[in-house]
Amino acid sequence: MDMNFANGPTRLPFSLIVYIIWATITIYGGICLSGGQKQSLTEGLSRGPLWNVVAAFLFLVAVILFAGWRDLKFVAPKPMSSLRIMWLPALYIVAFLGLAAAIGLPPIGLMLMILVSTLFVGLSEETMFRGILFQALRTRVNLWPAMIWTSVLFGSVHILNAVTTGELLNAMLQAFTATLSGFAFMAILVRTGSIWPAIIYHALWDFGTFSISAGQQSGSDIPTGDVGGWAFLLPVALVLPNFLYGVYLLRNVRNDDVLSTD
Repeated sequence: MDMNFANGPTRLPFSLIVYIIWATITIYGGICLSGGQKQSLTEGLSRGPLWNVVAAFLFLVAVILFAGWRDLKFVAPKPMSSLRIMWLPALYIVAFLGLAAAIGLPPIGLMLMILVSTLFVGLSEETMFRGILFQALRTRVNLWPAMIWTSVLFGSVHILNAVTTGELLNAMLQAFTATLSGFAFMAILVRTGSIWPAIIYHALWDFGTFSISAGQQSGSDIPTGDVGGWAFLLPVALVLPNFLYGVYLLRNVRNDDVLSTD
């Protein structure tokens, strides 16, 4: 059997094994950090850094060095293309931070904790999905199926958040919205030719949303808790422009393109 993990036929199976181990570290580590208690991600952040996410990312770094993968697009993006593409992500981040400020920012210590933790979330999840899994899928399928499968796998893993939060409905909703956002991250990678813009956008997206949630829990009378009634429409409506923008960015991308830009 060809054991060339970089480009051989074993790359996709090996990457799927890496994905399973990565998910186990992330989820089981979260359970250990919470002491087995059900808690939201924001509540977990209030107790300290997400060391499970840090450990999962370091695991991926070790795997990348072992496998010798050099095609994960940890390169500088093309400046002009990236500036044109990132206008909508920039608007999202400004809006999130503005809403967080209007609601009431959490204590500075918690804000820093959220910032560091979401940076590692962006690094870990983008490396796993838009890096390792996407490039592994590209060894077996065309570009569009690889992008779609990567986005679906990214979204579906969020269902596992129910293990630590105990909120299955919220986790399923998060899985759906993450699939939509994941497609936008995928589009940014393909159009810029670099994984770094997707990592930064992902990290700042989570930082903004977690800051809003932490601000609510710190004393705002804006209701939080399980999704119910028509409330499920809000997160879907929030990420839908993100998804549609991703579709727009990929309007001229063909199956035989290789991370083309313009």
